[in-house]
Amino acid sequence: MSLNHSAEQVHCRRTAALAVELGRRAGVAAQPLAQTALLHHSLEPLRHSSGLGRLAWQVVAGGDARGIADIVQVCNLVDEQLEALEFEYKEVATILEEIRSFAAFEGFDPALLEYLREMRCREFPGVLKLPVEAGTARLVCRTLRAPREYEIRELEAIALRDPVLAGSLLGVANYAPYGRAQRASTVGRAIASIGVIEARKVMLAAAMRPLFTSAGLGPIWSHSLMSASLCAALAAHTGLLSPEEGLVLGLVHDIGAVAVQFLPRETLVTYRNLVASGCPATYVERLLLGRDHGEIGAGLIARWHFPQEFIDAVRFHHQPERSPSKLASLAYLAEFWSGRDEDLPSFGRVEACLARVGLALETLMEMASRDSTLRALQAVA
Repeated sequence: MSLNHSAEQVHCRRTAALAVELGRRAGVAAQPLAQTALLHHSLEPLRHSSGLGRLAWQVVAGGDARGIADIVQVCNLVDEQLEALEFEYKEVATILEEIRSFAAFEGFDPALLEYLREMRCREFPGVLKLPVEAGTARLVCRTLRAPREYEIRELEAIALRDPVLAGSLLGVANYAPYGRAQRASTVGRAIASIGVIEARKVMLAAAMRPLFTSAGLGPIWSHSLMSASLCAALAAHTGLLSPEEGLVLGLVHDIGAVAVQFLPRETLVTYRNLVASGCPATYVERLLLGRDHGEIGAGLIARWHFPQEFIDAVRFHHQPERSPSKLASLAYLAEFWSGRDEDLPSFGRVEACLARVGLALETLMEMASRDSTLRALQAVA
C-alpha cells in the first residue's frame, strides 16, 4: 500500500467521523453517511459534488442521497483545511466562514455549517480548571523546577507535606531491582539512598501523577513519563535546559489534556466519539474548542508562575512552526518519538524541529530509552 493511499484512507476515516457527528445533529442516519465518506475518494470523479451525489444514491438507493452528499462534502472540506494548518494557520471560525463562502460554487447547503458550529463548546472558559489534586503539583513544580542543588532536608520537608510524595520516595528506594541491602524506613533515608537528583525527579513525577489518575488518564500519564525522560535526555544533549528542567517540561507539557476531561458533558461526549473514530486529539480540540491542549496547558502553567519560555514551549508543542522557541521544537520531538498520535502526522515538522535544535534523527533514536527512576516509579505507584 502506498503512503499516499494510506494517508487518503486516514483522511476518509476522519471525514466519516465528522460526518456522523454532523449527521446526528441534522437528523441523518449514521451508517450511510459513514459508508459514503469512507468511499468518497475511491474514484477521482467522486471528489466533486455530482460524483458524491451518485455515490450517496448508490449507498441509500435514493432517499437522503442529496443531504448525505452535502454533509460528506462539507466534512471533507473541513478536514482538508485542518490538515493545512501546518502550512497556513487559521482560526477554526475563519475556516468555517470560508467554507460557507464555497457553498454557491460547490453546490452544498450552507446551513450545514450551523451544525458544525453547534458542535463547538459554548461554555469554554478562558482557562479550564484542574481537579483539587493540582495544589501539590503546583507547589512541587514551583519549588523544584529551579536548576540548583538541593539538600536532603529540603526535599524531606516538602515530601512530608504529602503522603503521595513520601510513599513514592520510599517505594522507589525500596524497589527490589535496585538491590539495596537495607530497606529505607524514613523519607530522609529514602532520599539519601537514591540520591538527591533522583529523589527530585521522583517527587516531580509523583506530584503530577494524581492529576492524570483522577481523570482516568492512565495512558496520557504513561506518555508524560516517557516524554519527561526524552525531554531530560534532549535537554542534556542540546544544552537548551538542564536535564531536571527538561524533565519538568515533559511532565507538564500535556497538563492541558487533563483539563479537557472536565469539559461540559455534551462537548466531552462529542470529543470522545471523534477521537475513538480516528481523529487525533489536537484535531478535535481545535474543532470543538478553537485551541489544542497545548494552548490550554500554557494558560494553566502561567497561573503556576512558570517562566515564559516554558509557557511558550507548552503552548506550541503541537504547532512548533508558530513559535521561534527551540523548547517548543524539543517538546514536539519528545512527543513525536513517544509514539502517541495526538496530532496529524508530519515529517516536515519533525525535520524542521530537528534542524532547529541541531539534532539528527539517529541521535533522537538513540535517546529513546526510559529513565530507570521513572521505570521504578511506574512499578511501585
